[in-house]
Amino acid sequence: MSQFFILSVLLMEKTIGAFKQLEVEDFRVLAIIERGMGKYEHVPIDYIVKTYKHGLDGTIYRLDRLHSLNLLTRWTGQYIGYRLTVSGYDGLALGSLVSSDIIDAFGHALGLGKESDVYDALTPSKERVIVKLHRLGRTSFRQIRRLRNYVGDKNNISWLKASRISAEKEFEALRILFEAGVSVPRPKGYNRHVVVMDFVEGDELYLIRELRNPVKILNEILDNVKLAYGVGVVHSDLSEHNVIVKPDLHVVLIDWPQWVRVSHITASRYLRRDVYNILRFFERQFSIKTDLEEVLKKMG
Repeated sequence: MSQFFILSVLLMEKTIGAFKQLEVEDFRVLAIIERGMGKYEHVPIDYIVKTYKHGLDGTIYRLDRLHSLNLLTRWTGQYIGYRLTVSGYDGLALGSLVSSDIIDAFGHALGLGKESDVYDALTPSKERVIVKLHRLGRTSFRQIRRLRNYVGDKNNISWLKASRISAEKEFEALRILFEAGVSVPRPKGYNRHVVVMDFVEGDELYLIRELRNPVKILNEILDNVKLAYGVGVVHSDLSEHNVIVKPDLHVVLIDWPQWVRVSHITASRYLRRDVYNILRFFERQFSIKTDLEEVLKKMG
């Protein structure tokens, strides 16, 4: 288990511990600071006092409390200001999802990566779901550079805004694709940088060394890529790492935040790369040779 994985799990455990201690007024102050971060690098205490309307003493009590829970950072430069930490932003999103009856209990880490963390959770009806927290900018700004195409300020996009946009994009893709019959996790809801979707049991394709009928699996993946393309969506980051093979040997395509519409100027290039990645894996792993150009012709 990597040090990165361990540190990420510990951070989330602290976040959940802090989240359980939060009161309604705490969420109000966190939300005020979130809004203020759209205007300020560090949200001035005067702005918070004026917006919160509980006087200086009442505001300081909340700020000290949230700071002690590691949900805020305090800046003491030309003035006293505050910013949300990653845990503070997580707390706001999880609180909204709980109050909306989308999730009820938070579970264990299933996968932690450079651009997202994935946990399991339960809904109020005890249905198992996936909670995906987008983490753009934590260790890599590759995806942030791509997301600049979707925001007005192309030269200055924060990790908070980038992660939120990424989650919104993924939820939109899942909604379009699931309604069209593409084999993707059913989207359950999202808030800020967090997407909730159906839990999918199975193994990532790259982990599988033997398949009873690999040609069938390959064809099912390509059929879903084609179906997605038919409703205007190109994955644009598809590989053996984001295909789940379920116990019944059907597939589910996951990880859609980088999708583009077929009208996008680079859509055909991304489609070619998606298909090439899948064909290359099946040739390397299962000695199945398939002509790339023939497959792309059938995509329509």
